[in-house]
Formats: sequence, structure tokens, C-alpha cells
Amino acid sequence: MTARDRRTVRYAGLGLGAYLLLFGGWKTLQILGSKRTAYLELRRQADEQRARIDLYSSRVIRLHRLMDAAQLDPAQISKPKLVGRASAAIQQAATQGGLQMGPIRETVARGSDRELGSIQLEAAGQVTSLTTFLHRLGSLGFPIILDTVQFSSDPMRPGMLKISVSLILLDYDQWDSREVPHA
Repeated sequence: MTARDRRTVRYAGLGLGAYLLLFGGWKTLQILGSKRTAYLELRRQADEQRARIDLYSSRVIRLHRLMDAAQLDPAQISKPKLVGRASAAIQQAATQGGLQMGPIRETVARGSDRELGSIQLEAAGQVTSLTTFLHRLGSLGFPIILDTVQFSSDPMRPGMLKISVSLILLDYDQWDSREVPHA
């Protein structure tokens, strides 16, 4: 083999190596690019899942805060004692607000109704105490609906009002969330 043939073979080898390196590198870059795309898609899905989990964990935190603020623990609610506990909480809120309590009547609802019972009470006090009491009813921790409220003046004590309140204690297990009320 002559020097010229060796040089030709050398150039051919270098050209063939450059060709293989170029197209092999291109193919390698394509494979690495597709793997990177798959990795980025997987990472995006993981970020979405993490955001979803963070959303649920923030909902759990908010629910715990609401339960603490309303003093309501759904796992601790027992139906037989609920009317008595609600009545005791209402009496405590009224006396803490400076109201003088009158008679309280508790009635248990029939089994087919969507309520556990009703509570009727009378109280007397100043206007600010009465409005504060009515405002506190929503944060006692019981599913209470204010049915009727009747104000009257107390002729024996000027500046005082009498209030007659009828409350309904709901049974959430009886209510169907899919039912649309007729409005």
C-alpha cells in the first residue's frame, strides 16, 4: 500500500467516523430528547398530584378550624343526646350573654321527619344581649335552624325585652344532598 492509498484510507476512515458520529449523535440526541420529554411529562403529572394533595390538605386544615370554631365534631354526635346537649349549650350561651332564662320546652320529632327535635324557649334581657344571643346560635356547634322569633316588651322592667324563640334541630342523616328544594 502506497502512502497515497494510506492517506485515502485515513481520510475515508475520518469521513466515515465523522458521518457515524454525526448521525449517531443525532439519533442519541433524539432518544435523549424523548426521554427528557417523558421525564418532564411525568414531573408535570407529579406536580399536579402534589397540588391536588395540597388542596385537600388545606381543605382538611380549614375543616378542622371550622370544627374548632363551631365546636362541632361530627363523630361525637349521638342522636339520643343531641337535643339535650343542644338545649344545654343554648342555655349556657344565653346565661353567659346576660339573659334571664324562662321556660324551655324540648320536643322530640317523629321518626319520619327530617329533624331530631325542636326547642322552644323564652328569655328576657337588654336588646344588645338578645341580638348577641341570636348571633351566637349559629356557632354553638349544633345543626340548629331558627324557626320563629317573637319580641315583646317587659312592662315590669323598662329597657328590657322578652324573646320567645322556636328552634329546630336538624338530623343531617335524613337529608338527601341530591334533593332540590322546591323554591
